Amino acid sequence: MKGADLINTVLPEEVLLEILRRVESKPDLDSCALVCRKWNHIDRATRRTVKIAASGNADRLLASVIQRFTALTSVFIDERHQSSSHYSLGLSTPSKQRRNSLSGSRGRNRNSPGSSSTSSAEDTGIDQNYISDAGLSLLALGCKGLENLSLTWCPTLTSLGLVSIADNCKALKSLELQGCYIGDEGLIAIGQCCKLLRELNLKFCDGISDKGLIDLARNSNSLISLAISSCPRISDMSLQAVASHCHNLVALTLELDSIKDESLISIAKGCRSLKSMKLRCINVGDLALQAVGSFCASLEVLALHSFQGFTDRSLYAISKGCKNLRELVLTDCNLITDRSLEYIARGCTKLEHVEINGCQNIESLESIGRFCSGLRKLSLVYCSMLLKNAFIEVGRGCSLLQSLHLFDCMKIDDDAMCQIAVGCKYLRQLHLRRCNEIGDKGIISVGKNCKHLTDLSLQFCESISDESLFAIAEGCSLEHLSVSGCHEITNNGLTAIARSSPDLISLDISVLLNVGDIPMAELAEGCPKLKELSLSQCTKITDVGLTHLVKGCVELEICNMVYCPLITASGLATIVSSCAKIKKVLIEEWKVSKRTRRRAGPVLTSLCTEL
Repeated sequence: MKGADLINTVLPEEVLLEILRRVESKPDLDSCALVCRKWNHIDRATRRTVKIAASGNADRLLASVIQRFTALTSVFIDERHQSSSHYSLGLSTPSKQRRNSLSGSRGRNRNSPGSSSTSSAEDTGIDQNYISDAGLSLLALGCKGLENLSLTWCPTLTSLGLVSIADNCKALKSLELQGCYIGDEGLIAIGQCCKLLRELNLKFCDGISDKGLIDLARNSNSLISLAISSCPRISDMSLQAVASHCHNLVALTLELDSIKDESLISIAKGCRSLKSMKLRCINVGDLALQAVGSFCASLEVLALHSFQGFTDRSLYAISKGCKNLRELVLTDCNLITDRSLEYIARGCTKLEHVEINGCQNIESLESIGRFCSGLRKLSLVYCSMLLKNAFIEVGRGCSLLQSLHLFDCMKIDDDAMCQIAVGCKYLRQLHLRRCNEIGDKGIISVGKNCKHLTDLSLQFCESISDESLFAIAEGCSLEHLSVSGCHEITNNGLTAIARSSPDLISLDISVLLNVGDIPMAELAEGCPKLKELSLSQCTKITDVGLTHLVKGCVELEICNMVYCPLITASGLATIVSSCAKIKKVLIEEWKVSKRTRRRAGPVLTSLCTEL
């Protein structure tokens, strides 16, 4: 009733506090804070976590957040975050120059203005768009109970700001510095002051060297997780220090080309509690991985990327010593053969996740099917030598399989797909890409047998037609579907999906030349939960189809419609004005009218093309 408080007068404040504490999503918390002054006061005093988009006047935004929330323990600052879903002052839309510098900084070599020095960032005039040392000092003084701090791709930060964090936030347990140009002084201060530190991410930290990491390792006996990637000034000396002092290490990620066998051997001997190792070290070979097999008996996750120097002997050692292995990822490991998979399958029977990418000498999965009955996820990418009968044993023995990814496996055909469908009835996710030997027969079998399937991707599988979608529509209710590049699919197949999948969330029908407006109307009527839609290069969809779409798909957040010649500025305006929750629209720049641009603002992502 208007004017009557039927909650605050009845519930004790401690009960109300406990209720609000259980609200997890930021939008819901924000809504609760607007109910009344009392709830707003409770929210200010109790909110523990914020995620901040480091855009606009970043320091001013950070100061505002600190002043509003006085009990923060977790702060995540990420330049890549969209301001629509995180805290933002909404002061300005990032300039084209800044977007370009950001996209450059995401690459492996980080040739961005922020990768050289703070002064370099100031010279380009973008420093105000990022969190600075002054802003970080404000955070340190205002949130002395901070436990988790993530600073991702904040290029103007230096050791000065990190020293302030170290001096004031003694309870810090987790620190992420990915893409930040932090020097040794900041890292040394963290090691000396933050004795509770357990997790540290140093990916793409060009400014640190052996001096900083060695000193930190000597003072961080509590460290359990360490990630180092593309840090050119880190050598074997740092890893020797980690091995000598960080005996409680549980998770290690290393992507360093300079590392040799001796360093990894030391890690294996000194950090015997390791459960997760993710390695990209091109100069490491059999000796190092044999040491891992000998000393890391607790290992559960092993990912080996771009290893050119190890052979089947390495995985033989892993199979003998790491009996608890549950996840194995092999990427571009060209010297291993089917014997490696046989060793692992026989020795590591608890395997649940196997991913093989670009390993050209793998031909068979027979041993995986025979000995890994608990397998739940199998991903095979660019395995050109894999034979079609490889799935016979997988279909027979891996009845619990829930996720299957096959990308560019050109020899896999309908018979193999039928083996999987018949034997793996709990399949929930099936992603195929450029598997041209798989046609309607295999997908029809999936529709008949895999009733739990909710996520289906058939990208550029050119033998797939409407018959496949009819079978899927009859047997499954999808949440995610991608049929991009399946040229045989028409309005009829998509109509069947729209009528059978009321929980559909994302749909990609890009590059379908035989699809028009009819499925848009069907989606509006049958798929009210649709949030993501890609129509790019659909040459027959028009503004009329979009008008029908927005009548029912009011939850739409992302819409990609590049190179759709029959969609005009009017169609774009329909999407922007009718979908209140829209966050991103990708379209050619010349189709964006001034009025739509004013209304949509940062929602639009324009693609510059010739008229």
